[in-house]
Amino acid sequence: MIPNIQIFEKTISAYMIVALIGVLVMLFSMKRIARKSGMDDFDVQNTILIAFIGVVLGGHMFSAIGKIYQIIKNDISLDFFPDLLTAINYIFGSSVFYGGLIGAMIACAIYIKVKKWNPRPYMDIGAMAVPLFHSFGRIGCFLSGCCYGIESNLGFTYHYSVVESANGVRRFPVQLVEAIFNLCLFFVIYKLFRTGKLKGKLLMVYLLSYSIARFILEFFRGDSYRGYIGFLSVSQVVSIIIIVFVGITALISLFKKRTVKSISDS
Repeated sequence: MIPNIQIFEKTISAYMIVALIGVLVMLFSMKRIARKSGMDDFDVQNTILIAFIGVVLGGHMFSAIGKIYQIIKNDISLDFFPDLLTAINYIFGSSVFYGGLIGAMIACAIYIKVKKWNPRPYMDIGAMAVPLFHSFGRIGCFLSGCCYGIESNLGFTYHYSVVESANGVRRFPVQLVEAIFNLCLFFVIYKLFRTGKLKGKLLMVYLLSYSIARFILEFFRGDSYRGYIGFLSVSQVVSIIIIVFVGITALISLFKKRTVKSISDS
């Protein structure tokens, strides 16, 4: 669509511009929500900044694992790279969402542990922050064409995608569908937060909802270069792992509550 934009004779990717807007909107919104809920908005701001460090590290590391796996499988030969620097840039030069998400959660968990804060309010804030930012990120992906949908009569034709194989074919706008889903998910979780429902469990609501949606949306993506494990994409496998993890965590929490209740009743 619009992979790059010229600003003051500087070429900037459309993704970076939209993602930056998303960061500012998300940061402003979360600080405002935090203040209204009685949390320290400065602490929330710092936690979000720590989360972005995790996003960068986790996103690039998970992407690198996938690239190294391709090299091990001989899908990509090291002879393809003219020098070591090019190979390193290829391996670590891209990022994946799930890696960034996991990296952000680990970074925040460590930061909150060091600060000795109650993690539940920050988990609820995170459950709103991620889909709000992600909705902007997916719009950026659509404009840049770094990821793209399957060939379809319903959609758009890329001519300037950063991925050459995506060009010249009408493709389903899976990124826009995911952007709309993330925005709707943000409002749903925000409503739950405002009403006090599922307090401390909103991150689980987000993880379960997004993982199910992502598993389905993967069938409409045409960027198969991201890698597959068997007949499922890597993202679908990660989605299944998250769904199972959230399910087990919810069952353990329910079991503990019933055990405590039975003890108190006796």
